[in-house]
Amino acid sequence: MIEWLAQLDEKEKTKAIHRAFAQVASTQDGAIVFATIFEQLYLFRPCPTAEAHALNEYGKFLLHFFGPEVQYDIFSSIMMSARQPVQEMEDEKNGD
Repeated sequence: MIEWLAQLDEKEKTKAIHRAFAQVASTQDGAIVFATIFEQLYLFRPCPTAEAHALNEYGKFLLHFFGPEVQYDIFSSIMMSARQPVQEMEDEKNGD
């Protein structure tokens, strides 16, 4: 563990970890990394096995490190991404 982080009390350590998660997730590279991690943890897809379900639960646990504001941004992005293919299909049907 990072030495300075290990020297903090639990409350300050938790704040530092939440801050780090939020900072990393706010960058494009960080968002790509976390999206990939969450995809592998079955956060965005069905869980066909008990193992997949366990990974999904861990993904949900990881979300709490981001804090409520970042969680909202993550889910807003997920919803926008999920709607995009639907909109593209509707545009194709309409000849756009």
